[in-house]
Amino acid sequence: MSSVPYTYETSTLMDGVVALGVHAFPQDALGDDTVVIEPHYIGICRADVKEVIGSRDVMGDRGPLFGHELVGTVSFSGAGTGLQKGDVVTLNPNITPTRTTGFAEYVFVHGTKEVLEQAVIRVPEPEIQNSIWMPEPFACIVHALRKFLELTNLPSLAGKKVGIIGAGCAGLMFAMYARHLGASVSVFNRGEMRRTFAREREILTEDEIHSLEDAKAHQNEFDAVIVAPTVSSTDILETAAAMAADEAVLLVYGGTRKGDSFPLGQRDVDAIRREERIESAVHNGKRLGISGAYGCSKEDYEEGYRLHARHPHEFPLERLASRQIGLDDFPALIMGMATGAEDYPGKVLIGIGAQR
Repeated sequence: MSSVPYTYETSTLMDGVVALGVHAFPQDALGDDTVVIEPHYIGICRADVKEVIGSRDVMGDRGPLFGHELVGTVSFSGAGTGLQKGDVVTLNPNITPTRTTGFAEYVFVHGTKEVLEQAVIRVPEPEIQNSIWMPEPFACIVHALRKFLELTNLPSLAGKKVGIIGAGCAGLMFAMYARHLGASVSVFNRGEMRRTFAREREILTEDEIHSLEDAKAHQNEFDAVIVAPTVSSTDILETAAAMAADEAVLLVYGGTRKGDSFPLGQRDVDAIRREERIESAVHNGKRLGISGAYGCSKEDYEEGYRLHARHPHEFPLERLASRQIGLDDFPALIMGMATGAEDYPGKVLIGIGAQR
């Protein structure tokens, strides 16, 4: 770094409380294995909220996610990192080098060159800082549907009817990608706010977005049902199974916890999701496949960039951003989200470095 600051602002999460404070800049941390990223934008993910309230199982091989969706510029790169100062990058939190939270003015990442190559991924779209979208959640969606095709031995979704439960960012991105793969899509969401957002942003047509109550009128209809809310509750899985046709497949993407099962007591749906496998089940006389997907890889990011660049009208990812705040506003907002006092459709972004 040409000039190292004496202090910087960063967020902390302790005992369910998020705080913003000024900390000494760790100059002694700038070693050969270190990358320092200056974020331009950080996305608030529902996984961040779940870590605040303690409802997310933190996996030992991946660690906490708090502050993992970001786009920024490398402001320092150690000689052994393989990265260059000025690179525009994002994080893959499924690779776990030692790192600090993204909810900060600077993010410090330490690891071998091989690990950093997978964890700190260059963004090939320089205009992303003007027309912002979050590469990490889209890479997870790309990975999930590619894994679904692999598990089901399908070459594409051409001619398939796909139901999606949840119209948050994940559900809307699933709809974009499933349509691209040839499917017709129907998205179901309990609250009106997200349904209105999807229509007004022209992400979904009027015929593609429905109340979750309307799922009762779509029983036995879909070849695949994607479960994409924040929590894949038993009630939601029951609804998904009712929507599925005989021999359809459920893709469990929304959050699960150790011990979760579906059908109740039969299939370990948490293990299916985290281990990315498919198992057969019979539910109410209906034959189903239950599959899962979890995380993403560098190749999924690269495919996401390709899809967005070549098919911008099919993947209007910029429209998912619904609100932008400053870092000073972040603790109060995420605590409000954690208590249920505040809720927003789309993606809430924190703008930092881009405003300097």
